[in-house]
Amino acid sequence: MTKLLPIAITILHYKDAFLWLKRKNPPYENLWCLVGGKIKIGEHIPSAAVREVMEETSATRVSNYVLKGVVSELLIERDNELTGHFLIFVGSAEIDTFEPNHREGVIERFTMKEIIDMKDSIIASDFEMFMRFVESSPTSLQYHEVELVQKKSGYHLNYYRDVTSENQ
Repeated sequence: MTKLLPIAITILHYKDAFLWLKRKNPPYENLWCLVGGKIKIGEHIPSAAVREVMEETSATRVSNYVLKGVVSELLIERDNELTGHFLIFVGSAEIDTFEPNHREGVIERFTMKEIIDMKDSIIASDFEMFMRFVESSPTSLQYHEVELVQKKSGYHLNYYRDVTSENQ
């Protein structure tokens, strides 16, 4: 049985670029993703986001954290079986320094143009979250829904929809 898994991910600003993690473990092996991870029981979202950023980047300081939105993501395997349901809290922050190597993968910095150019090597839902939240300054919290389907060739974005206005 699939359980709901709360995740905090962060769009990381570093100098004049953004940091991305290239995963070395499944799922999403060898794909770029936003930095983040599971929210622990008893941990509030900003604390979880800052902890994950510091763990994965070795940053000494995380500043200007802002919660940008919430995404409900379903992961569907090749046999149309629901294998994951993630409640993703997307934030944005700045860091002062980072280490490129981590047990989860390699961290690199990219400009906006480079990110757009490498779209096919980024987890599809992470790319969409980045593009929709990077410049947003919401006056109210945004809510999005996503469905990823595993195919032989990798993960396909079945849909990504902003349902914020539908719920207001």
